[in-house]
Amino acid sequence: MGIIKKFYPNNNSIISIWKIKESIEELKELIDCNLEIKNIIKQKEFLSSRLLIKDMCENFGIKYSSINKKFNGKPFLTNKNEFISISHKFPYSVAIINKKKECGIDIEKINKKVLNIKNKFLSKNEISYVGSSVKKATIFWSIKEAIYKIKGDTMPFKKIHILKTDTNKKYIVEINELKYNIKILELDNHIISYSI
Repeated sequence: MGIIKKFYPNNNSIISIWKIKESIEELKELIDCNLEIKNIIKQKEFLSSRLLIKDMCENFGIKYSSINKKFNGKPFLTNKNEFISISHKFPYSVAIINKKKECGIDIEKINKKVLNIKNKFLSKNEISYVGSSVKKATIFWSIKEAIYKIKGDTMPFKKIHILKTDTNKKYIVEINELKYNIKILELDNHIISYSI
């Protein structure tokens, strides 16, 4: 399997990272999924993310059957109470399972293009903090994506406020007076943000 890292951010959560090196045929041999995606890269991301969730279910003693999506596109385990979140940026797929509460995970490549859109997703205070740092802008984008995946709602990213930053790579985020803790991990010029 292509799992390169697996860890437990707390007693209720597990996170896994897959580096995709397999052919589409090799991935299809590992998991039976109905693929309606035409793009080969997207197929690989889809299959590897399902393999991550299946493996993590086994780690938690959860019987994996399949993943469905809610009306808003948020994935969930079929006939299970645990919560999941999935993200991918080729060649990586990442996933989280939390046994108790909604969770979110995101992966983004550090890329200067993020500076072109920072006014669309950052508040004035966040823009001041980020400045012209591509890495900081990518971290903030990824954190807001992880929060978006927790909420599962359509919301302007400017309404997601990053309040406290970079204490042991931990960030406190607020949306509609609710606070969330997000941690980041840097991997091969990518930022991974996840809820704890």
